[in-house]
Parts: sequence; structure tokens; C-alpha cells
Amino acid sequence: MSLENHSIPLCCIECGGALVSDADALRCSGCDERYPILRGTPRILPRALRAQLLREDTAASQAAPADASTDAKLRTAASFGYEWQRFPQLRAEWEHNFLEYMQPHGPEFFRGKKVLDGGCGTGRHSYYAAKFGADVTAVDLSDAIDVAHQNTRDVGQVRTVQADLYNLPFPEASFDFVYSIGVLHHLPDPEGAFRNLLRYVKPGGEIQVYLYWWPEGQPVKSALLKVVDGMRRVTTRIPHGMLYWLSYPLAAAAFAGFVLPYRLMRSLPPTRGLAERLPMKQYAAYPFHVCVNDQFDRFSAPIENRYTRAQVRGWLERAGLEEVSVLPNWGWLGSGRKPMTAGVDAAPGGVPASAGRL
Repeated sequence: MSLENHSIPLCCIECGGALVSDADALRCSGCDERYPILRGTPRILPRALRAQLLREDTAASQAAPADASTDAKLRTAASFGYEWQRFPQLRAEWEHNFLEYMQPHGPEFFRGKKVLDGGCGTGRHSYYAAKFGADVTAVDLSDAIDVAHQNTRDVGQVRTVQADLYNLPFPEASFDFVYSIGVLHHLPDPEGAFRNLLRYVKPGGEIQVYLYWWPEGQPVKSALLKVVDGMRRVTTRIPHGMLYWLSYPLAAAAFAGFVLPYRLMRSLPPTRGLAERLPMKQYAAYPFHVCVNDQFDRFSAPIENRYTRAQVRGWLERAGLEEVSVLPNWGWLGSGRKPMTAGVDAAPGGVPASAGRL
């Protein structure tokens, strides 16, 4: 999609000014800040992140990260950038997977909507949102944005932007629907990122997030998660290349211990009920390589938060959303509608309230 023809303008994250094309970059008409366009995607990042992520040859790129939050963002971006370049495939199974994450919204919901995909990874959700008729802006902090650009270049209306979810380059109240699937629980301030995303939802528009759950009242799953947490203290320090190969035996153990027994037990009436209580049964619907991908994801991401249903509902209610819903889907799908009369709270580090209204 042409950057100039997109219906939602891009804004400078330093001053909120309009961005104009300038050779292979976007230049702010207000403060003259320049943001490069690389491989078809604008990189609208704060200076410190831009220097590190784009490996710019500047003094900033040689300096240590300014604070713990920036360091966490860089480590998370490195983890997911590696992951999605190793697992870039669009699969036929992703269409059903997309609709599960978007429930209760069906394909017809997306037609004509302006949609923001907050943390798009490989762009698989952006692909189907566009296929169903949405005008999609797909954002990611990591190098995965290049995978998303390739995966979505031939489907509908998709624009990719490398940006920080805490510091987005759009006018407020620009999107009919904002979603972030499997991303916020990996960030240093998950609820803060959620509240910032909400600023870009139009009054009357909707927001939807997917968050990892904590399995209340399920002692076996809780015990397994505690084992995983113990392993993560080691695996998050392993080089990504080594962990990639380690993910294969981890996935094989998951298949042997849970997925294959589930497939057998669900086919036998006496054990069908017990089968439904097995962990990791969701992988029975996917190829083995998807489980490998998820084991890398599970053991590589530097930050992993988990939530109860009440905690997710608390996010939505504290944000003042209407028609709040929290549905189970191997985690929690939290959604709500922004009131027509809602004001938009400013969030530290974001585009000022006047941005894009120039």
C-alpha cells in the first residue's frame, strides 16, 4: 500500500507534526526529525530505540540503554525478531485461528473497518483482517515487521510500521478496531501499553486483547507452569540459535506426553472427559512445527505475565469501557467498546493530543 495514500496519517513522535516523504525517509514538517523507510516500512521509533534496533552508526547506538524499560524492550524485540524470521510461514490453519482470537467478531465485522494490529509479528492476523475487508495498519517493534511486510503485501489494504506500542505515530481516535494478540503480557508495563492503545480507538470503536491466563483451580496445570517458570530462568539466557534447536526436543516431549495421548483418549468414549483436561491439547489441531514455534516462544521471551479472568476484567473496567467481555481461548480474550463520550487520557511518551490534527 502506498504510504502517501493511506487514510490515517503518520505523525512525528517527537512533536506530533505531520510527516512528509523525503527521499527514502519521512521528515517531520514541524521539528525536521527524519524517520527512515527501509524495505517498504517506515521506522518511526524513539531515537534511542532507533539507534539500537536499526544499528545506526551514531553515538547513541554505542551507548547503554537509558533505563530498564528500554533494555527490556530491546531484549524482547531481539527475541521475537529472531523467532518470526525463523517461523515466518503463513498457514492455512491461521484463518480459523484468527477467527478464534477475534470472537465474537466474524469475517463480516472487518469489512470497511480501519484496524490497528498492535504487535503484528509475522502479520498473520493482519493478513486475514485485510482479506476480510479491513484497512489495516500493522505495527511491531522488532525485525518481524519485515516478515509481516512480505506476508501481507499481496492482500488487501495493509500498511506496516515499525514502532513502539508505548509511543505510536498516529492521531488519537483514528481506528475503528484495535487488537493486540499475545503481545501485551510480554511487555514491561502491560496495562500501560493497553491504555496507550486505547487512545487510538475512536469513540464507539472496540479494542480486543489476548492475554495468557493463570489456570485457577487447575493444580496440574499450575504445577507445570511453575516448572516452566523455573526453566525460563535458564532458557531466556540461552543464545537464540541454541534455543531454536532445543525447541525441537521440547516440542517432541510435549507431543509424546500430552498431544498424542489426547488424540488417542478423545477417540475412546470412556476417556473422552479426561482427555479434555490434558494440558497442551490445542496442538492436536496443528502441525508439529507449530508446537516447535510455541516452545521457542515460551522459553525465549524475556518477560511473561499471566492473569486471572478478574484481573483482565479489571483492566477493561478501569479503562471505562462498555460492553466488557472476557472469554476463554487458551488464555483470555478481553474486549470492550469505547464510550461515545469518552475523553482520551494522555499517556507518557505518546503523540500529543493535538498530533495529526494539523
